[in-house]
Amino acid sequence: MNISEVLPNGNVRVVVPIKFRCVKQTKVIVFPENEIGIQMQTPLLTAIANALAWQQMLDEGVIPSVDALAKHVGKERAIVSHTLQLAQLSPEIIHMAIIGTLPKEITLKTFRNGLPPDWEEQKKMLGIE
Repeated sequence: MNISEVLPNGNVRVVVPIKFRCVKQTKVIVFPENEIGIQMQTPLLTAIANALAWQQMLDEGVIPSVDALAKHVGKERAIVSHTLQLAQLSPEIIHMAIIGTLPKEITLKTFRNGLPPDWEEQKKMLGIE
């Protein structure tokens, strides 16, 4: 399975195979291949999952705009816009977040000032080479 592809409009679609499950009245992210759940749900991991799901809704035209998305999810537009930037994280960084190998000092606050579009620049910004 390809995890990324270049779309005809020049955008890159990244596929992260995850599922959401309810475990002990809490949503957890699960790897579909082997149904192993993530033990520690962090705000960053939750925000990445939201960003990927929201970006997919926008890309597929299910939701027409960021304003409509914000209304749909019941959050302020600024929060939705800020969260959506996480959909541009490199697949490698997303994978590290999912499997729990991202350095602990990298939190949701790390991305407060934006995110470089280049995946190599993202790794440099985060200090992971």
